[in-house]
Amino acid sequence: MMDPAFAPATDVKPMHPRRAATRARICGGANQLFFERGFPVVTMEQIAASAEIQRSTLYLHFREKDEILAAIAEDYTAKVRAVVAQLPGPAPTLAEIQNWVGVFAHFVTEERASTELLVTLSHLPNAPATALAFGEALKGMMAERLSAFRKALAPNQHFAFARAMFAMDNLGWALCYFARTGANASSLARLSVAAETLNRIVRDNS
Repeated sequence: MMDPAFAPATDVKPMHPRRAATRARICGGANQLFFERGFPVVTMEQIAASAEIQRSTLYLHFREKDEILAAIAEDYTAKVRAVVAQLPGPAPTLAEIQNWVGVFAHFVTEERASTELLVTLSHLPNAPATALAFGEALKGMMAERLSAFRKALAPNQHFAFARAMFAMDNLGWALCYFARTGANASSLARLSVAAETLNRIVRDNS
């Protein structure tokens, strides 16, 4: 189920603190640039400037911006994994789903740039491989928690798969809208609809 690109790493040597700090600064600056200007138009020169480093230093850490996007996605995926792990399974009640959606909404408010970046990129016609890998990893996380999603990801479950993906997309856009606009009647209603949609899939497959 889990995409190898975002599986938990094993036997990885710890990075030197100064190198790790520089990479974090690069990713932080790039993440904000990708969010504000769009991933396709941002250049490595702009990323170096945002991190306040020389381009030569930037290239010591990343050969291209796709590698930076991959590092951002890897970090974000680990954080999302912790959020998804809080979803009761294998067949949560509507109240439990609503509570979990609220937890997720708080999370994306703190991680707005990464959330909108990866959700938006994953829906582009020519989506970067990293964004698609994030989507696959998220499917695997949901399948680990919910029996309905495990069934939907089984071979030849086309209708169930379509419903599950609709629920995920609906939740993703509702969370992005909440992160963008804050808690208001419209954003809360979207989260409520997303929770009810997910609950319907869980209920129908229980």
